Amino acid sequence: MMTYVKAAFILVTAIALLMVISFWAAGRARTALDDEARDKLLSRGHAYSFIELSQGKVHYRLEGPEDGQLIVLVHGFSTPSFVWDEHFKPLVQAGYRVLAFDNYGRGLSARPDVTYNADLFDTQLVELLDALGVKRRVDLVGYSMGGAIATVFSARHTERVRSLTLIAPAGLGVASNPNIELLTRPLIGDWIVRLFGTRLFYSGAAEEAKSATNPGAFLAGFNRQLEYRGYGDALLSTLRHYPFTGLDDAYAAVGASSLPVLVIWGEADAVVPYSAATRLMELVPQAQLRSYPAVGHNITFSDPALVNSLIMSFLRTQDTRVTSPGAGGKPRGPLARMEPRRCASCTGLPEEGEIVVAPIN
Repeated sequence: MMTYVKAAFILVTAIALLMVISFWAAGRARTALDDEARDKLLSRGHAYSFIELSQGKVHYRLEGPEDGQLIVLVHGFSTPSFVWDEHFKPLVQAGYRVLAFDNYGRGLSARPDVTYNADLFDTQLVELLDALGVKRRVDLVGYSMGGAIATVFSARHTERVRSLTLIAPAGLGVASNPNIELLTRPLIGDWIVRLFGTRLFYSGAAEEAKSATNPGAFLAGFNRQLEYRGYGDALLSTLRHYPFTGLDDAYAAVGASSLPVLVIWGEADAVVPYSAATRLMELVPQAQLRSYPAVGHNITFSDPALVNSLIMSFLRTQDTRVTSPGAGGKPRGPLARMEPRRCASCTGLPEEGEIVVAPIN
C-alpha cells in the first residue's frame, strides 16, 4: 500500500513540477515590450506614439486639427485600438481631433503586474488626458468593455466629458461562457492562459476577423500584441477583477448628470446581450438608443460607415447645443430619446422623423 502511495506522490509531484516549469518557460518565450521593441515598432510603421504614465508607457494615436473638438475612442476587452482605424479618416475630415489608445495590457501599451480593475483603466485615461494637456471637455466613445470604462470615467469626471457614445457597452451583464468561467479559477486558469492563451485568443480573433472590412489587417494587428509578454496575464486579471456586470451605480450617475448619451447596439449581440439595453435606458433616461436587428457585437468594425454616421450625426447636435455647465454642474440643453430602429438594410444615416420622445418597451 505504501508503495502505491509513494508512487502516486512522486507522480503528482512530477506533474506539478512540469506544470511550473512549462508555465515559467511559456512566459519567457515571448518578447519583452521594452524601449528596444517600441523603437522597432515605430521604425516599421507598426506604432504611432508612446507616452509615459504611472504604470508604464501607453501607445496612442492622435490626429486631426489641434483646435478641433476632441473625440476619445476607447476599445474593448481583447482587441486594441486598431479596432478604430477606419473611424479616424471620416472623423478627422469632419473637423474633429481624434484620440485612440491601447488600454494597459493590450496592443502595444505596457503590461504592468497589477490588478486590472475599473480603477486602473480610469486612472489611465485621466493620466493620458492630463499628459496630453487636454483641458476641454471631450466626446467619449466606448466599445464593449470600453463602454464600461467610458461610463465609469463619465460618472467620476463628469466635468471633463461633453458627450458619451456607448457601443454594445459592458457593465450591466455579459453572456455566460463556461470556458471563461474556467479561466477565472485560480492556478488552472493561469496555466491554461500562459500555455494555450495565444492559440485561444488568436482563434477567437480569426473568427471575429471574418466580419471585419479588412480581415488581413485585423488579424495582423491582433497577432502583433500576442508577440509580447503579459497580454494573456492582463486579460486573465481583467476577467477576474473588472466589473463586466454590476456597474449600475456608474450608469445611474451618468443618468443623473444629464450628459448627452448615444447608445448603439446590435440586437443579435451574443457577447453583451441587447437585453441589457432595457436596464441601461432605465438608468440613463436621457440616452438615445439605436439598435439593429441581425447585427452582432462586432458592429464597430463590421460596419464602421454606419457607426461613423451615427456618431457624427450625434456630435453635430452637440456642436450646436450649449455645453457650458448649468445648475448643479449639469450640461444645459434637452435631449430626445431614440427608439430602436427596425430596418431591412440597417445601413446609412438615420431617416428623417425617426427620432421620437418615447419610453423603451
